[in-house]
Amino acid sequence: MLGPNGKIVINMTWQQFQEYQRWDEFPERVDNPPFTADMVFWYGEKRYIIAGIDAGVAIFEYDEYRMLVYDDNFLVMLQKPFVGKNSFKDLIEEILFED
Repeated sequence: MLGPNGKIVINMTWQQFQEYQRWDEFPERVDNPPFTADMVFWYGEKRYIIAGIDAGVAIFEYDEYRMLVYDDNFLVMLQKPFVGKNSFKDLIEEILFED
C-alpha cells in the first residue's frame, strides 16, 4: 500500500512492533525495552518520526521536527498521549509505518 507521500507503508500490531524493535532479545528490560530503530509513520494525514534524543526517545512531527512526546523510558513514552488523549500504543493499528 502507498502512503500519502507515495512511499510504501505497512500496518503493525502491538506485537509486531515489539518484534520489529527486537524487545524479545532483552527480557531483562521488560520495564524499559531498548529503542533499536528510528521509525517514520503516518497517522491521518500527518507524518511523524520516533527517534532517540539525549538519553531518551521522542515522537516528533516529521516536517517541523517538533517534539510531541518524550521520555527516557521507551515503553512509557509509547503510552503517553501524543494525539489528543491517545497514545502511540492506543493508535498503533491505525498507524501506517513507512517501509
